[in-house]
Amino acid sequence: MIVMMQEKTKPKPRFPEGYNVDPLQLAVGRYGTLEMAQIWGPEKTMDYSLKAQGQSALTMSRLYPLIEPRNVAQEIAEKASLKHIDPNRIRAIEDETRHDVVAINKALEEVLSQEAKPYVNKAKTSADTTQPARALQIKESLEVIANSTENLRDITLEKAVEWNNVPYMVSTHLLDALPSVAGRPFAHYAEMLQSDLKVLKFVYENSLMGKWADATGDHHSARTLGINGIKLQKEYCKDLGIGFMDAPAQIPGLEFEADVCFVLARTGETINNISKFIESGKGDDVDVFRDTKPKKRTGSSAMPHKDIKGGNPTTEEQDMSVRNWTMGMMTTGLANCELPYARNLAASSDSRINFDIGFKYFDHGIRGLAETVYWLGLNEPRSKERVERSFGVITSEQVMTYLTDPTKVQSPLPRSEAHKLMADLATQAFNDKTQFFDVLKGNKEITDRIDENTLKGITDPLKYTGESKRIIRTVYRKYHGKKTLY
Repeated sequence: MIVMMQEKTKPKPRFPEGYNVDPLQLAVGRYGTLEMAQIWGPEKTMDYSLKAQGQSALTMSRLYPLIEPRNVAQEIAEKASLKHIDPNRIRAIEDETRHDVVAINKALEEVLSQEAKPYVNKAKTSADTTQPARALQIKESLEVIANSTENLRDITLEKAVEWNNVPYMVSTHLLDALPSVAGRPFAHYAEMLQSDLKVLKFVYENSLMGKWADATGDHHSARTLGINGIKLQKEYCKDLGIGFMDAPAQIPGLEFEADVCFVLARTGETINNISKFIESGKGDDVDVFRDTKPKKRTGSSAMPHKDIKGGNPTTEEQDMSVRNWTMGMMTTGLANCELPYARNLAASSDSRINFDIGFKYFDHGIRGLAETVYWLGLNEPRSKERVERSFGVITSEQVMTYLTDPTKVQSPLPRSEAHKLMADLATQAFNDKTQFFDVLKGNKEITDRIDENTLKGITDPLKYTGESKRIIRTVYRKYHGKKTLY
């Protein structure tokens, strides 16, 4: 069955066309994407905290209108935004108080009516704002990462289909192993990306934890007010679209945030493998892949001849660096899990830095790789040459299978004898630079069991590709265009 592709999937841009990138910025300039910049950063974090404050007022009012009047809750929810609060005012208060949430709450009070001021942060501690805000940022970030990874997966699958009929030499342990088709490795990497997306979905659905349970997680203030804090937390997190713990401490266990680090690190390993595979294939010693992007980069400040190749494989090597960063995130995320009950601040600052920069940098890496795969070209003569240079000895497994199978030959050989015979004859063909078929047809052990026409067919390396083509079609049909979260 032939797979018919629709119009080619275009790589997702890091920034929209015409957007002016600030060259002085790293995480959202040279390395980053606009979508992540709209989620992370000092002012964005303020805005998410204000959103959490606004929603807590609405949830409290819905459940307990006598405790928090609806008109007050609506005013708080409306004003809890940087549209109404100057972020510089929050910074000024934080400089005085040395506390971010106190600054946000005071700045919010300043734009409210006298009636509404007493209801700011009602029955809450700081973590009841910062943790839901963090969960919302991570939630939206995972949605962006899912879309970017799906984009890379689909482009990779399309490349697999495009090269479904081009001979390609697969190596194991850096040695020529068996012939396949050039699209086959891309089917493998696409399926691994799909596996990463599956893990991402699990984390998205199970590890994004908000909280509204006071300073130690025991709902002290709610109890004082005579309300059901357990129910209040459940409804609050439900309204925000995030999960919660029944028994948090001052914050939920940071094992949940380690889950987020893990899915980035796991996906980072996949993009690292893709990047190294492509870089190796572009090298002069392999010379199978070519960069066909119209706009080339300068190869080297000291080696002008590198311009011939369109420059160094910068994107691929950046993605290796992205992988290293996510590995560091994973290490830090796991270390942060060591948190005394009910809490200290040991994990606070590093996690802010990790997620802020990490999500921006990671999305940059995925989108850059998608562009690289999209513009990847194939040197078909060289790909075919790497199969034929073996003189056909890479079909020795198939000949051995014939020699040991009673459905294929009469008087089949024991496997150990067939294996040694094939090893000896393959070595002879390779050393003498003689076609494997010609060596085999001169051996009586072979010709007594396999006729010449059959032998010629089973020693043709260009036809010995196993189920590689069907595997490509299968993976493409199962995963191309599949959505992960919605």
